[in-house]
Amino acid sequence: MNRDKLKNIEKLIGNKKIDLAQIEISKLGPEFFKDSEYLYLRSKIFFINKLYYIALDTLLIALEFEENEKVYNLISKIYGILGNKELSKKVANPELRLNAIVSLKSELTGISQKEN
Repeated sequence: MNRDKLKNIEKLIGNKKIDLAQIEISKLGPEFFKDSEYLYLRSKIFFINKLYYIALDTLLIALEFEENEKVYNLISKIYGILGNKELSKKVANPELRLNAIVSLKSELTGISQKEN
């Protein structure tokens, strides 16, 4: 897997070249589909385009492959924007986030790919 492609996409997002980042990420093959960084970048594009629910789904799937602070931070930020301040705070808190995410996944069918 070529990490440089993901770094390039991250750079495009950072430079606010979202359309180009979206084109580049769509070119990546199935070897990236279970990569948490790929899923994070894809969700970041969804977030910027205000597609909050698909961004959340993508972030929750990313957590199936790797727990990552920036994934939790973006989940928290999205729930804050959506008005669920309580869930936003729980996900932001390292001591509460695991239970909040497990509970959230149990309510959303089809997200969890592993047995909890």
